[in-house]
Amino acid sequence: MKLPFEPATFAKEMKPRISGVNLTLDYYNIESSLYKVSVTCSDILGSALYEKICDGTASDNTGYQEIAKDYLQRALLHFGFYEHLIFLITRIGNDGVTVKKNTDETTLYKYQEDDLKNNLITTGWFWMNQLIRFLNEHKEAFPDWKDKTVMSDIPVDVNDFQRWVGISDEYFVIQAAWLIREVWDECVLSRQKEPVKKKEIVRALCYDVVSRACIRLAYMMLPEPIRKDISNEMGKNHNAQADTYIRDRVSKVYGAKAEEYWIAWDLELNKQQLKEQKITQARPVVQRPKVNESDKYYMP
Repeated sequence: MKLPFEPATFAKEMKPRISGVNLTLDYYNIESSLYKVSVTCSDILGSALYEKICDGTASDNTGYQEIAKDYLQRALLHFGFYEHLIFLITRIGNDGVTVKKNTDETTLYKYQEDDLKNNLITTGWFWMNQLIRFLNEHKEAFPDWKDKTVMSDIPVDVNDFQRWVGISDEYFVIQAAWLIREVWDECVLSRQKEPVKKKEIVRALCYDVVSRACIRLAYMMLPEPIRKDISNEMGKNHNAQADTYIRDRVSKVYGAKAEEYWIAWDLELNKQQLKEQKITQARPVVQRPKVNESDKYYMP
């Protein structure tokens, strides 16, 4: 796996690309975390395109290539610092694990740490979304780019998630594609083999996908609206409850909304079925007369 950074000039060149960080760190201090988050970015972009953006060969248009690499660097830096944050706060030595604290500096409070983590995640995804949108706007310049935000077999896209659940992140539709397909198969096709896109169906699907994402996606992968819901719930409980318990509670809120629309669609389908049954019953049933050999005369 490659990284779009030069170790020798890392601190100087990357300082303008990372929000509010005094980058005096040695590149190799955070390299492991950068490699870790690069796997996520590579999965979203596709390994071939990711590698070429890092190499500077993703596009023949030099300007476009530079923009794509800049967006990728910004995303990786914010994700990398999020992953590496605990190692920056603590010091691991022969005497054990300690935190940095002297007359000039002290450790940050828990709420400050939580805000920092959230902002690092949010800003990282901001730049990843910018990169995806840029690639979609200039598809002809990036032959290895395949737009994964549009699924040909499922009539749901990021605009639907933005309209119904306030999620406007292209990356989320890509990362949650397997959940979207799962809900489509289990909850839509199980009710109707050839469904027509309707408001109730799309709303139910969006809420259901978010409900499942709360439980089954990594916290970093969740869009900001969901992370805020989880954070608010944790605040109400003074962070005393386990993370899984809080995520389950938030999941159930979205799940309950989804159930409302699934039930509404079930009622509509039942009405249609009853209507079709009445039409069938109202039609006169014409049967051919029974004929046997004892009949003297029969005219068909």
